[in-house]
Amino acid sequence: MTLRVLVPVDERLGSVRTINYLIQNKDTLKPVVSLITIYDLSLIEGHGIGADFQDKIKDNAKKLAENTVKKFKEKLEKEGILVENAYIVEGKPGEAICEESEKLNVNMIVLSPNNASELANILMGSVTHYVIHHANFPVLLVK
Repeated sequence: MTLRVLVPVDERLGSVRTINYLIQNKDTLKPVVSLITIYDLSLIEGHGIGADFQDKIKDNAKKLAENTVKKFKEKLEKEGILVENAYIVEGKPGEAICEESEKLNVNMIVLSPNNASELANILMGSVTHYVIHHANFPVLLVK
């Protein structure tokens, strides 16, 4: 059986841990990976930031997201892991991860929690917490 996994990646240490876990366990898991990078720009709207500057922020965020997903795709492929999809999505990360897992009909979502404190996660919410409670697929947490 092919294990089709969705792996959200960003520039945090958790993404590196997740990718390294997949590489270390590639012979056991034999994963087919879909990489996704999500960027959320909703926070810049309505804060007095001019439209031109907002456009520059959005362009830079999109370029960073493209570079991030490309970097991890190349790393996995170099290790012989098939990357079926590698793309970016604008939106709220937890919601986007759950929506994309449905579209791709994956077997599992693999991610690593960020290193935020428990208090920060309670006050601001946690993508990992959202995904665990809203995904219709198993979630593997890599620590």
